[in-house]
Amino acid sequence: MNSSFFLVKWLFIAMDWVYRQMCALFSTGGWVVVLTILLFTLAIKLLTIFSDIKSRKSSMQMQAIQPEIDKLKKKYGNDQQKLATEQRKLMKERRVSSLGGCLPMLIMMPLLFMFFAAFRAWSNQQTLDLILKIDAGQGAETFAASRFLWITNIWRPDNLKAGGTLMTGQEFWNTFTATNNIKDFIFFSKNEADLSRILYELHFFTKTIAEDGTVQYVFAQDGGAAFMEAYKTFVEPITGNAELIGGAYEKMSNGFAILPILAGATTFLSSWIMQRAQKINTKKDADKDDPAAQSQSMNKMMMFLMPAMSIFFCYQYDSTFAFYWIFSNVISLAITLILNATVFKKMQQGTVEVIKK
Repeated sequence: MNSSFFLVKWLFIAMDWVYRQMCALFSTGGWVVVLTILLFTLAIKLLTIFSDIKSRKSSMQMQAIQPEIDKLKKKYGNDQQKLATEQRKLMKERRVSSLGGCLPMLIMMPLLFMFFAAFRAWSNQQTLDLILKIDAGQGAETFAASRFLWITNIWRPDNLKAGGTLMTGQEFWNTFTATNNIKDFIFFSKNEADLSRILYELHFFTKTIAEDGTVQYVFAQDGGAAFMEAYKTFVEPITGNAELIGGAYEKMSNGFAILPILAGATTFLSSWIMQRAQKINTKKDADKDDPAAQSQSMNKMMMFLMPAMSIFFCYQYDSTFAFYWIFSNVISLAITLILNATVFKKMQQGTVEVIKK
């Protein structure tokens, strides 16, 4: 995590700090995690609302000059190069960008991957924290605090995969060796002595003596075989507690895949409402060289691509990310409906100047 992109690192640190402050003020539990996510989602939306409004205005400006573009097509229909030149000239004069309406999607994609990385780091940190708590005899209480509604462990995906309530030994090994170096996590550096001791006892680490005589911990060279056996016994206070887990650990899922479905549905609904308000042209014979048609085609493609991506990511990865994505979609939908009923309704009625010459 120390070597992560600085924005991802800052986002992760900020979320974790707010979460811990709220735990100190209120209590631990899944609802505190969800509330923290909601606060950060609102903050991000406040930061991006002006770019959203600007892009929506750009789309309406494109619609306003469409009659003039149609005239140019009739005039220069046999000279595509001249037509393209005149269209660019017209758009420059009117200060209209053909990609302006795509701006929300272009902003959404980097945010998607940035939050995705930050939430994965946050979830992995909670797994390391759980390791400490199990060693201290507080594992069951800590795990119980991760429950939220139908989700047994909010730091794991809400899906139908068997054994999804807790990170398995194989997942732990892959996560903290192949995908990430465990020593690169901020949480590990703050708890290095205790975690090194525990993971050495679990055969995750072996000891070596450096030239200066200091003890160094390195990954075991057996591919994690000994660790995985020891890990099963180590997490027994949780996995062996049928009341805590809610069933057989190896067979039960962590949820019912409700969050991924909600994520996909709200993503589609938010995009559909926005594009419906912008009167997207869906005619098959639309001019492919028309900048407005190009922008509309991109928006239409993203309207179906983003929900599919949302379902995939939210099914595979932590419920925390799914909650962020759903909150983001719902807030975007509310903002769109409010803007449609106020600012953009006036623009469509001509009471607000759309094109600045």
